Amino acid sequence: MCSNTSAVTGFVGEFAELLLQFIHMKQSLGFQYTTEAAILQRFSRFTLAYGVTNPILTKELVDAWLQKRPQEKEVTWEHRINTLRQFVRYLNDLGYSAYMPYRKRKILRNVYVPYIFTDEELQRFFHACDQIPPHPLSQKCQVFPALFRVLYGCGLRISEALALQMKDVDLAAGVLTIRRAKFDKDRLIPTSSSLTAYLASYVKNVHALSGSGSYLFLNKDGTCPRADTVYKNFRTILWKSGISHGGPGRGPRLHDLRHSFATHALRHMVQQGMDLYCALPILSTYLGHASVAATERYVRLTADQYPDLLTTISQTCAGVFPEVPR
Repeated sequence: MCSNTSAVTGFVGEFAELLLQFIHMKQSLGFQYTTEAAILQRFSRFTLAYGVTNPILTKELVDAWLQKRPQEKEVTWEHRINTLRQFVRYLNDLGYSAYMPYRKRKILRNVYVPYIFTDEELQRFFHACDQIPPHPLSQKCQVFPALFRVLYGCGLRISEALALQMKDVDLAAGVLTIRRAKFDKDRLIPTSSSLTAYLASYVKNVHALSGSGSYLFLNKDGTCPRADTVYKNFRTILWKSGISHGGPGRGPRLHDLRHSFATHALRHMVQQGMDLYCALPILSTYLGHASVAATERYVRLTADQYPDLLTTISQTCAGVFPEVPR
């Protein structure tokens, strides 16, 4: 019942059409649902290999699919379980017979403390970026210095930066347009005059013949770099700039460029005498947070990184974030 559609989308088996309908429903509600769609696509291939001949989700099938795989991370396993649970709930609402797996107990994860780069470390890092040697089959010597400057200079998520296209870059106004980011929100990002000038030079050298739909950061073949490729180059540049890495899960992480931007921006606003209650909503909007509450963590990070600022922050604001015994 889904031969034509599944051939295009990659969904196969007895559940292909129902899976497509479910994903379309989720996306029509405003969810991007890209990672979950990939999980369900793999599930459809699993049902085909499992020999399913009717759209019934049995306990045996569900248990077989949700069995933890070798080397699979706990968070990945949990995501697979929760994604299938949502599809099962959808099937049950439609009147189909589907076994609901137990919800996995919430995983207790270690709280990661962001790595905040110092001004001197950032100088070394970007100097190392600029030393990437040219290669005839690659243009990373131009792409990565620009990409890392945008990640820090604009506080972007890596997914937001890699999704940027030429039509999203207004060099005359010094503004980047972030489309359909986290929480499916668009936002405008003003860039500093120095970053705007840097991007203008980058665009002139890399995008002389590019159309509006070309990725801002792109490989030789016109595709955008993969996030894992960016991270590998990030680790190499860290090593060359003499910034030690604490190992898996300990950082510095690529996302810490965003954390560093937020902390440094808040430091600058406080040093300029801006009231903290005015600074937080501005920073929250710029970062694309769902609420100011998500931005408040940077008050503590800023105070920890720059203890001298505690004398600048009002006692009223300081009391909102009490000391926690270590």
